[in-house]
Amino acid sequence: MSLSYIFRLSLLTVILLASCSAGDGNNMERQRADSLCNEVINGKLNLEQLAESDEFMYFDEKYFHEPSDLKTIPVFDKVQIQLVTYRIYKHVKLVDNRYQFAVKQAKDLHIPNKAFVYYQRSFDEMNRKAAASRDSIRLELPDDYATRLIRE
Repeated sequence: MSLSYIFRLSLLTVILLASCSAGDGNNMERQRADSLCNEVINGKLNLEQLAESDEFMYFDEKYFHEPSDLKTIPVFDKVQIQLVTYRIYKHVKLVDNRYQFAVKQAKDLHIPNKAFVYYQRSFDEMNRKAAASRDSIRLELPDDYATRLIRE
């Protein structure tokens, strides 16, 4: 291998790693998000207004890997999950038994790239399962699902 090839490959790897972690919120954005969630919990800010805002929101990545019931997790975590999930499902439609996600970038929703990719992959996986079952698996999505999430 030539030295220029190795250099380009190394540069490409660095760029890809940077782009994967980009948009996940810096410390200041996360502190602001935490503060706003506390305002919701303390009744000083409306959850729906915050969900509709352009404020960066995130939730603990551990919830990507373990099943969670909004009724049993801590209130702070619940608010964070509701905000991010609302922003995702606000842009999801069910068309011909397939989920269509109308947003292409996490920054459009003001959420972490990791959360965006997690949900996007989940929709893709559910669509694959429905297709593999020749649509015997019926996907569901109530019209007001995003709003239901915020009011739970």
